[in-house]
Amino acid sequence: MALNGFLEFFQREKTFRPKKRFTQGTIRYSLHKQANASLQSGINLKEVVRLPAGENMNDWLAEAHVNTCYKHFYYFVTEFDLMSAKELEPLAVMTAQMCKD
Repeated sequence: MALNGFLEFFQREKTFRPKKRFTQGTIRYSLHKQANASLQSGINLKEVVRLPAGENMNDWLAEAHVNTCYKHFYYFVTEFDLMSAKELEPLAVMTAQMCKD
C-alpha cells in the first residue's frame, strides 16, 4: 500500500507543474519576470564564489560571502516582519556596520 502511494507520487500526470504564464500586471507576473531575469543573468555562481588568486581565504569568506549572507538574512526577516526588534537587538551593532545602505 505504501509503495503504491510512493509510485503514484512520481507519475507524470500527477506531478505538480507551476504555471508558466501569469496575467500581466499581477504581482505573480512581476515576480515571475524578476525570477527569470535573475536566472538568465549569465552569472556563473560557481565562478563567483571561487577564491581569487592571491586572496586570503579567511578574508574572502568573511567580507565577500558571510557578510552578504547576513545582509540577505537581515533584509529578508525585516521585510517580512519575521523577527521582533527585541530578537534582533543583540545584532544591532553588527547590523549598523554591515547594513549601511
